[in-house]
Order: sequence, then C-alpha cells, then structure tokens
Amino acid sequence: MYYSLCNWPSDMIQALATNVQMNDRDSSTLRRFSVSLVERLAKETFQHVTNKEQIKRGSDDAKKRLEVENKLRKLSKRAGKKQPSDPKESHVSDNMVMKETEQEMLHQKLQELRRIPPDCTYAVESAADRKILDTIFQRLQQAKTANQLRFYLERGIGFHHPSLNSKGRQAVEMLFRLGFARVVTATGTLALGINMPCKTVVFLDDSVSLDALQYRQMSGRAGRRGFDVIGNVIFYCVPLPKVQRLLKASVPQLRGQFPLSISLVLRLMMLAAKSDDKMDAEAKALSLLQHSMLCYDKQKRQITLKLYFMFCLQFLLKERFLDLNGVPHGFAGLVTHLHQHEPANFIFVSFLVKGLFHKICIPTDQAARKAGAARFPDEVMESLLLILANIFGRIYLPACSTERSSATLHQSKVFLDDLPEEFAEAVNEYNRSIQEIFGCFFLSASKHADMLEECQLPLSKTSFGGAWSPQESNSEFITQLTGLQNYPTTAVSPFVTLSGITNLDLFKTTNVDSISLRTIEVLSSNIPLLSLTKYDQHGRKMPLNAYVIDFYRHGSLKPLLTDNMLHLGDAYNVLNEFQLTLSSISTSFKELCDNKEDLVVLAFEQLKDTFFQKFEKIKS
Repeated sequence: MYYSLCNWPSDMIQALATNVQMNDRDSSTLRRFSVSLVERLAKETFQHVTNKEQIKRGSDDAKKRLEVENKLRKLSKRAGKKQPSDPKESHVSDNMVMKETEQEMLHQKLQELRRIPPDCTYAVESAADRKILDTIFQRLQQAKTANQLRFYLERGIGFHHPSLNSKGRQAVEMLFRLGFARVVTATGTLALGINMPCKTVVFLDDSVSLDALQYRQMSGRAGRRGFDVIGNVIFYCVPLPKVQRLLKASVPQLRGQFPLSISLVLRLMMLAAKSDDKMDAEAKALSLLQHSMLCYDKQKRQITLKLYFMFCLQFLLKERFLDLNGVPHGFAGLVTHLHQHEPANFIFVSFLVKGLFHKICIPTDQAARKAGAARFPDEVMESLLLILANIFGRIYLPACSTERSSATLHQSKVFLDDLPEEFAEAVNEYNRSIQEIFGCFFLSASKHADMLEECQLPLSKTSFGGAWSPQESNSEFITQLTGLQNYPTTAVSPFVTLSGITNLDLFKTTNVDSISLRTIEVLSSNIPLLSLTKYDQHGRKMPLNAYVIDFYRHGSLKPLLTDNMLHLGDAYNVLNEFQLTLSSISTSFKELCDNKEDLVVLAFEQLKDTFFQKFEKIKS
C-alpha cells in the first residue's frame, strides 16, 4: 500500500512547497494513512529546508554566531560582578551605559544571524503575535512525545495523527489556523470535526480507508471561504479509476451508532437515583433513550433499544449492581468510573466478588519490612499487572511476531502470559452469563426484524424467497432445507441456516455478526463479551502485547518502540491511560472499603504509586 523511501514524492513535495512560499496565503495538507510515514514525510520536508539554509549561509555564519554569543556571555558576566556603589561616580555610570549599549547591539546582531531566510522556511512570522507563539511552543515543551514537533512548527511544518498527544494536535491546529504553519502532513484525523481550511489538499497514496466519505471530508478543506475562490485537490499514486469513482460517488447515508451499553444504562440509573432533582434527571435519561439518531428514520428500531435496555437491567439485577427498586449499590460506582473499559470493568468486579485478589495480595514478612522492604514484594505487583494487562491493556500483536528470535529482543518480554487458571475461569463464567442473557435478547428482537429484507441479498436486493417471503411457493427447496433442523432458526439469518446454524448458536458464539439478523442492527461490539483468544485469518493465535509489565520492569519508552513494536505516541498514550485506570481503581477502593488496612486496597495503592513514579520519570 505504501511506498519505500526511494519512491517518496520529494520532487512533488518541493514543487508544492515552492508554490506555498511564493504565495503567502497558500497552505497545504498532505494526506497519508500511516502514522510513521506521516512523520517521516514531515521530517524529510524539514530536512529539505534546513539543508537549503546551510548551503545558503555557508560556514562563516556559524563562526560569526559563535563569536557574538561568546562576547555576550562575557559581557553578562562582567555586568553581574560589580554594580556602582555611588551614583556620583560618573565614569562608572558611563561605562555601564556603554556596556549596555554594546550588549544591545550584539543582541540585535545575533538575532540577524539567527533569522531564517524567507526561502528556507514555510512559517509566516507576521501571521501571529510573538507572545501567542511563545505560549504555544511552551506547551509543546511539556509534551514528552512532541519535542521534535516544535522544531518542525518553527519552520511552518506540522504533522497530525491519532498517536500524537492532544497538546501536539492542538498546537498544529492553532498554528495552521493562524496562518503561521502552512504545510501539514496528516492521516484521517483531520477529516472530521476539525476546522483547518487550506488552499491545497494532496492525497499521497491509495488506501482501503480512502472511500467517498473520507475523500469528501478531506478534500473539503481545500478552498477557504473568504480567502480562496477555488481550492486544489491533487492525487499522487492513486489509480485513475479510483479517482474517478471518488469524484462521482455519492456520500454514504449518515446513520446513528447504537447508543446503549450496560455501563451507560447503569450510569443513567445512578443519575436518576442520586440526583437532587429526580424529575429533571429522569427527563434527561429518557431524552437520551428516546431521541437517538439511530431511530431517526426508522422508529421501529426504538423497540430494539427498549429490549436492549430491559436485558441490560436484567444483567445488572442478576449481578447485584441494582437492587429490586432499581437503585445502584455495591460496586456500581467502581464500574461507572471504569465505564470506558467495558466489559473489563464488569470482569474486574467479578474477580473482586470471588475473592481472587485476596489470594494474590500476600504481604512481605515483618523482618523484611523492618529492613526497608515494601509492604508487598515485586512478585505480587507483577501478578496484579498480569491480570490487569489481560483485561484493561489488551493490544494484539501479529501472529507472525512470535517467529522473531529472542536474540533480537533487548529489554522487553513482549508477549503477555495468559491469565491464571482461576481468573480465566471467572472470565468464562462471566461470558456464559452474558451469552445467556443476550441470546434471549436476540430471540426477542428477532420478532421485530424485517424478514422480507432478510430474504434479500444485501447489495442487489434480489429476493431469494424463504418461509417469510411472499414468493413462498417459488422457494420450496430453500424452505425445506431451513426446516430440516432440530431446533428453530427464526432468530438467525436465512443465509446461514443452510449451514446448520440454529437459534442455539446465538448462545454459544462470541461473534454473532455472521449469523444474527442484520435488520436488528445489533453487532458483537454491543455485546460485552471478552474473548481471551483471538485468531487471524489464517487461524494463527495472536499474542497480547506485554507492554505494561515490560514498562514496569525497565521504566523506559525506547524498548517499547524497538521490542514491543509500539509507536512513541501510542506507547505514551496507552501507559498514561493505564496509570489513570490504576488511579481510578485505587481511589474507588478507598471510598468503598471501610477497612483501610485491607490487603487488596493496600496492594493496589502501592501498585498505583509505583507505576505513577515510573511514568512521571518519562514525562520529565
């Protein structure tokens, strides 16, 4: 999909950059779909202008700058040694004035020597106030993963992708809108919801992600209202037939996402139960449930949402997160604090309820603690990290990565071990409970499916008949085949009944997308199951990344890039998210547990503090 370094479109980039420099109002975004290549392109553009400056300046400028800097340093030392004790000493005052004047002239000369030639930068200094620029660049200094970005932005070059932290993305967006930065390389993160109009948009290669909607959103940046009459869209290394399809294709119809999850239902119940204004809280909850965009054009979907809500309540009652009056209690607060990690939040609570963590959190003996050892040894901390990484920090590696020689790994273990047997059994028990409840949901929701549409091919809409079709007499063979099963097939797609799939399979499989009725519009992602194993298209098991335990052991980001195959921005973001999860768990334990000396509470507090200290070191 992407091109090797020797095939990079450097000539085209330089030609575009020259056009940007010739017109102060021009600005361009260069679109790729790979994070590493986006950064590489920005780096090569930066190197192009810095090399051009070195050639233009020559070696004498560097010597002159060094001489002026040395003179300024000497003058500063002399000025700090002695101040005039008597203002009547006129000769001393005159010397001070002369030194200050000389120092000011040297400062001006140094600024002239440091000033970047106009044809060696894409930045427009007059576009933004210096104080605003200093504030933006100061924020970038605090961002560990955006250090290099500052040097690029000072030359008017930026990059934008999902692995870049929020401070870096905001800096690029602000400087581009101000007109200071005029060349930005980006992935699809600039496609939706960001105001960054420009003059020219360049698509640098083809990608499966480049569809009609992405094209419209990206190309729509070209041609700024109030500045440009027209905008330019350039395709590079995109096949001409695909370009023609993108230009002619209509934008896909916008559809709402499925709005509910078990965690959201619990949060709504908590809002309704604990709000001071009960009527207002209930009105807000009902507004969210009744006015989903998913039901905008098909009110029949409202029935599916109501059924889903009912089965979510059934699960919450069964697991004792709600009492019989619908009031949240127990570990409901902890679950809602970790709502973004569903289903890991429910699985974590099941571990707590079964007392599995108490079997692990064994403190060190008194003699070791008197000698200065921590309350819990590293073996306990790593056991907790193994469990938490398996449910909260799941990042899969390609199956082929297991073929790498251990000699190529320097400091990391890379591959995460499986959950301990007792914990794995608890996960399987949770999955069985979810499959039972939501299998019943699919049976109930199937009664409201559009069976006429189910008997049509998805794209051509050609009807193949079936027991529910008006052309029943013309499809006796298919009807006969679907009726040969020992169990009903009314809740599964008519396409899969020919393969022996029945309603019972809805209670067994973790991936119902291929067998459920598509007009119900509920996917596997809406069913909070946690599959402990994942296989690629060749049937090979995909290992989990052990980045959490590896970082805990060596406390460095660099091995996570070389050994664990993480991008720098991704590594920082996932570690930050994990330490925030630890903080939420530890804080919730302190609020929920009356016994402050509980071993599990103390163990998680120690783990949170230790991990936080290691994480703070990579931020500094």
